[in-house]
Parts: sequence; C-alpha cells; structure tokens
Amino acid sequence: MPELALPLLRRLFTEKPWALLAWPVLAMLVALPARWLLGHVSQRLAIVPRTAGGLVGVATAPFLHASLAHLVANLPPFVVLGALVLRKGSHRFVETGAIVALGAGLMVWLLGRRGAHQGASGVVFGFFGYLLGLGIFLRTTDDLVIAVLVLLAYGGLLAGLKPARTQTSWEAHLFGFAVGLAKAWWLRR
Repeated sequence: MPELALPLLRRLFTEKPWALLAWPVLAMLVALPARWLLGHVSQRLAIVPRTAGGLVGVATAPFLHASLAHLVANLPPFVVLGALVLRKGSHRFVETGAIVALGAGLMVWLLGRRGAHQGASGVVFGFFGYLLGLGIFLRTTDDLVIAVLVLLAYGGLLAGLKPARTQTSWEAHLFGFAVGLAKAWWLRR
C-alpha cells in the first residue's frame, strides 16, 4: 500500500492543478494543532478589526480554525468548491482565491465586529459566490450547470450570510460571498 500512496501524494503536492488545493489544505491541517500549542498567542494571526496587528490576519486567518469541528465544517466545501473553481484553470484559481481572501479579509478588518475572526469560511463563501456568479453573469452552459449543482448542494450556505450574535464570523461569509460575486461580474465584460 505505501508503494501506491507515496507516488499519489507526490503527484498531489507537486503537480498542478491539484497542488494548488493540496497545499492550503495541508496548511489548515497543520495550523490546527499548532494553534492548540500556541493557545491565545495564535489569536495574533486572526483578523482583529481596526488594529494594526489584526492586519496580519488578512493573510493568515483563512488557515486557522478555532476547533476540529470548525475545520471539518470548512474543509469539504473548500475542496469541492475549490476544485470547481480550478476547472477554469490554475491561474484563475489562484487569482480568485487571492482576491477573495484579501478582499473579504480587508473588509472584515475594516467593518467587522470586535474580536478575532479566523477560518476558511470567507474563502468558501467567496468560491460559492464566484461559481454562482459565473452562472448568472456568463451564462455558458457549463457555468449554468455548475451554478445549479452548487446551489443544490451548498444552498444552505446562504443562511450563513445573515447577521448572527454567535462567535461565527458572518461578516467573513457575507464579504467573501460579495467579493466572489464581484469577481464573476468583472469577468462578464
């Protein structure tokens, strides 16, 4: 069995396009026990709105998760929706991921509630909005089919866009979704 696993892992982490998904997933998996070891110090890597130190979190927060349940909630849709974005090409995936993560992160930093915002859900909602937006704005057969399938499979995410008084960063959800839609809208020209 190891004879089969090693070449598969080597391909997964060294060959495009799958390495573009595999490395962020690995970073999220490694960050969880690192966060537990660092304790409250790890909060410095989250987005803390309107603080100088909180700007670091714009780049690091998508890889951090508060708990195993938080990671498990974000990882499958990140992989599935990320793979669907990846079908448009490696360059488009990197561009979309970066725009969504930075755009949503900066909006959370500027407009979010006080506290430490972390997790990949902003990127997940960004991919979700982007894929729906491609169907709405580009209207190619492939994009429409993918948008309908994504809406059927992940439509429940839309409930995460409304303000909540929990520790969930609904702001990251909303801003990620908005940035993903805007990215698709921009492509329509």
